Parts: sequence; structure tokens; C-alpha cells
Amino acid sequence: MAIITLPYNQTSVMMELPDDKDVRTLHPREMAPLEDPQDELRRCLEGPPRWEPLEKMAEKVEGNVLIITQDHTRVNRKETVLPWLIDLLNEYGVPDERIKILIALGSHKKPTDEVARKTVGPAFDRVKVVHHDPSGPLIDCGTTSSGTKVNVNAALKEAGMVIFYGAVVHHYFAGYGGGRKLIVPGIASLETIASNHSLTWDLEGHGRHRMVKSGSLDGNPVSDDMLECARLALEGVNYISISSVITPEKEFGFFAAGEIYDTHKSACDFADAHFIVPCERQADIVIASAGGFPKDINLIQSHKGMDNVSHVLKPGGTLLYLMGCSEGYGNQAILDFAPLDMPSIRAKLEEHYVVYGQTVHAIKEKTSKFRVIVMTGMDNDLARTLGLTPVTNIDEALELMKEDIEKAELIYHVSRGDITVAQCMG
Repeated sequence: MAIITLPYNQTSVMMELPDDKDVRTLHPREMAPLEDPQDELRRCLEGPPRWEPLEKMAEKVEGNVLIITQDHTRVNRKETVLPWLIDLLNEYGVPDERIKILIALGSHKKPTDEVARKTVGPAFDRVKVVHHDPSGPLIDCGTTSSGTKVNVNAALKEAGMVIFYGAVVHHYFAGYGGGRKLIVPGIASLETIASNHSLTWDLEGHGRHRMVKSGSLDGNPVSDDMLECARLALEGVNYISISSVITPEKEFGFFAAGEIYDTHKSACDFADAHFIVPCERQADIVIASAGGFPKDINLIQSHKGMDNVSHVLKPGGTLLYLMGCSEGYGNQAILDFAPLDMPSIRAKLEEHYVVYGQTVHAIKEKTSKFRVIVMTGMDNDLARTLGLTPVTNIDEALELMKEDIEKAELIYHVSRGDITVAQCMG
């Protein structure tokens, strides 16, 4: 029997498949970790292209320095990077008491103090750490050409200097995470977030805009609007942006620093070179994991990996997907939209866009095309309402899939759906 391993929550499970089956493992290309990531980060900050070095910025800064970083649902090794940045600022004359960290929570649920302390790391006890509150205080930064009113956390304009730090991964409708996404949705109002995310829809085409997809940056209306939001918000702000790419083993693979678009684009290109996995043809079965905690912390986060692997599954095929969902569904909108059919969801979103309503639509798109079996800790009734078939263990899944496995000519195995962007080339 062939044995495959799949991350699940904070552990992993094994699964046996018949030896006579064509089982192919899809995984990102090898990414060598940086030999000395702290030194590489310093080097990037000392000589960013077409941008002032951090040292010169820090020497001139009046007032406080604000560091904005991603929240607990994102793997960016902030627990390591934040102390490095604070130490550098100390070296450049900015003491701990003049440094504040703002967690770009967006519309996500605020974590417990225990989770925040763990994900922020030693910096939690050195400087003030606050989580963004989308209800305010906020500041109006204007309106984008798409009509998004840009209201962001007032702290952005109050700081003497701002440092952004985020890791880049592929994102199923923003194209990529990180960069401009630290501002919208990261530190924006719910109204700003909803307006931006509503650009997912192509109203004339009655579906998702053709450029709203993973790996799509320029020309993606959601991403373009995010960047325009960021540039409006950053007018008059003394800032430097840092983008990283984290290896599958959660080491540092890449750093870039400087202007927010340039650094993000260079990280996106690096991510493409490692995380996009071409496949010859679609499979009869895909067996995949959301990537384990925190990538499977809830349904909203777990779905991103599901989208990554769904493109290499034949219509009518079977997807077995592991997502722990230790924190359940993730947002009330999931419950509100789950009972609706797809036309009703679309009509409701066109009337009044609700963040995460489109997540339900995207899940139901998949369950209308494929048989989706999920091993999950999520409420089973909710899973069934979404069209998913929940199981509690691998043996139960294998029993349901017995005939599918017998008939299958090709099976793909994906341990890290969160970072494996599978694309069919034939």
C-alpha cells in the first residue's frame, strides 16, 4: 500500500492507497532557506532600491514608529522578524517605548491574548501591541476610481514612521496576499473592505470576474483597487514596506524592502517560481490538506487551499479535503448565506455586498462540480448545508471513496494546499 501524510490542525494523519494506483504528489518547488535571514533583512533595509534606507528614516523620525503586520491566521514568522526590527530601530536611536505594533486584523475575529502573545512572540512584552478595530478610530483617505471609500486606522497617519511587514502567498481572489493587503483589508473599515471585495463580481458576465483568481495581480480589479486604496492611504506617510516569502518548512526564503508595490511584486514573482505547480492533466481524485494550523483554523481560511487544488480535478471528480477548523466557520456571514442557493447568494451580494458571503458562493461552486468529502472539526450540519460531505476520520473517508478509488486512473496528493497552486497545462 502507498502511504501518504496530510497535515490536520496541529498534527497530521496517514492514509493508505492501493499500490496499483497512479498516485502523484504535488508540492512546491524546493525553496532554499536564507543562510542568514536576519542579515539579509538588514541588507534589504540598508539599501532598498529607489527608497530611503531605514537607518536614515529612523534618524529623522519624530514621534512614534508604527509596525503593521499580518494577524494570527498568516504564517510570516512575525515572532522572529518583529524583535529584529525593534532591535534595528533601537540601534538607530528609536527606543522600545516609541514603537507600537498594529496587527492588521481586517474583518477577522480578534484572537485571545494567549494566541496574540504566541504569534507576536517576544515583541509582545517589549512594545505596545494593538489589534485593528474596523469600527474605529478611522481616517478618510479619499475614494478610488472604482468607488471604494478609503477609511483606515487613524494610527497610520499619526505615526512618525510606518514599517509594513507581511509574507506573500497566493490568494484565490486578491491574486496574492501581503503588500497592499496590509492596508485593505488589513487596517480598513468594514465598509471599505466590502466595497473592495465586491469587485470580485463581473456584473455583466454574471459570475466572478475572469481576472479575479489566484496569481492574478495587475488587471485584477480587486487587487488593483487594493493598491489604489493603499496609495491613497499612504499619501504623506513616511513608510517602508517589507515583503517576505516563507518556505514550506516555515523558514525565510526571500526578503525585499522599499516601496509597497515594487517589494510586493518581487515577492509575488518569487512565490510564482516556487508555488505554482503545473500538471499534465486533471485527476479523478484529489486528496489534499488545507496545510494544518493556522491555515485550517476556520472554514474561511481553509477554503483558500481548497481553491488552489480544485483546478486539477475533473468535473464530477472527488476531492477529499482535510481542514481542522478548530475555530469553526469563521464569520457569521457563513451561517447567513449557507442555506441559500447560488443564484440567491449572488442576488443578495449584488444588492448589498457582505464580506464572506462570496466565500459561501465559491464553496458551493465547488460542491456543484465535484464530490467534496471533508475531514473536519466543523459542525457537520453546516458542512452538509454547504454541499460538503463530512467525515470524522480517514477510515470513514476511505469507505465512502472505495468505488471512486477503484475506478480512478489518476490521483493527486497535496499535503500543503495552502501553498501549492496546482494548474493544469493540458
